[in-house]
Amino acid sequence: MFNLVNDKKMGLVVIRRENEDIESLIKRFKKKVNNSGILREVKNHSAYEKPSIFKKRKRKEAAIRREKDEQKQQKKRSFKKNEKNSGDKWSCSSWRIN
Repeated sequence: MFNLVNDKKMGLVVIRRENEDIESLIKRFKKKVNNSGILREVKNHSAYEKPSIFKKRKRKEAAIRREKDEQKQQKKRSFKKNEKNSGDKWSCSSWRIN
């Protein structure tokens, strides 16, 4: 979450580029904040969460992660399968030699 530099906690840093307008600087900062998960963590710690609720939430998040990973793997497998069949001109199953 934080970068440790010289034993100090350092927050998110967005350095302004040359000739960059404020809008794009703010946009990059917002993107960094969203990707780092700081707001999500603050929201989770804003109120006490019972251990049973905490475990349920973690299980649900893990299930969602597993599902996404499974979908990615399926997509990769189907892409490799299509790539393998399309590359070979002699692998057409409709051709028959008697």
